[in-house]
Amino acid sequence: MVLTLSFENFQKAKSYLMNHGRDLEQELFRFHFENGNPQNVVDLLQLYPGENGGFRNMGEGHSVFPNGMDTSMAFQYLSDVGATSSDEVVQKGIGYIIESYDHELGCWHPRPNERSKGWTDNPCAELVGFLYEYRELVPEDFLRNVTNHAIANMSTIHTSEEPRQFYFLEALSLLRLAERIDEPFKSIILEKLTKDIMEIIETDSVKWTTVYCAKPFFFAYSPESPLFLQIRDYVIRSLENEIITQAEDGHFILNWNTDEEGAKVWKSIWTIDVLKALKNHKIIDLHHKREV
Repeated sequence: MVLTLSFENFQKAKSYLMNHGRDLEQELFRFHFENGNPQNVVDLLQLYPGENGGFRNMGEGHSVFPNGMDTSMAFQYLSDVGATSSDEVVQKGIGYIIESYDHELGCWHPRPNERSKGWTDNPCAELVGFLYEYRELVPEDFLRNVTNHAIANMSTIHTSEEPRQFYFLEALSLLRLAERIDEPFKSIILEKLTKDIMEIIETDSVKWTTVYCAKPFFFAYSPESPLFLQIRDYVIRSLENEIITQAEDGHFILNWNTDEEGAKVWKSIWTIDVLKALKNHKIIDLHHKREV
């Protein structure tokens, strides 16, 4: 029998977000669990871009300067709530992605102070995915060019001498690309991920709470994920582990160290992420059951 997050502990998570979370995750909670207006999330995200349309201060890249990492995170949220190409924040964001591409090196640089030597799937592959999602805003020749780079550079996972688990963020970016790109590229990417997934995810449950690693449910936030059936047991066990280790104040714990400000941001992000996954897999009690 699969463990379920109780209504009481669901309320604890909600209370944590509403008292300690960022306004963005609070509005995402309302959208996912209380029929909140998706436009409220879009409006909030308009507070995060810089003048050039790129995003900053989302938790990943830089608090002041727009960058590729924060832009990819912002588009995860925009996609999540169904933002369209008619939304100004989407138009400016896609414009930033196009303009910030380094044509000489054939890549996006993840952070303002971190110049890549070339293509890295994180965040490059994911950014290509969002170009596909909002492709009516993207010149066809540009989309064709970056698609070729994405497919040609998927070998990162396979050629590294380090364990593949170190590259799970790259693999996640490839998965987000696969969910949006056209065939035959979709199948090509999924074939690579399917082949490597057992070496990418962490299957030792002890490490899920003690070591920064690829928790299995990262690769199947819902049963509709193309990788879910292959890793189903590990996905469910890793979600059960989130339920078991939930903090007393309601947040879901981080398995990496960060400073106080970073921890505040990521506890907020992480708590809504886990709640969404639990909801998608139907292992969360969203309604109080009265005793008869």
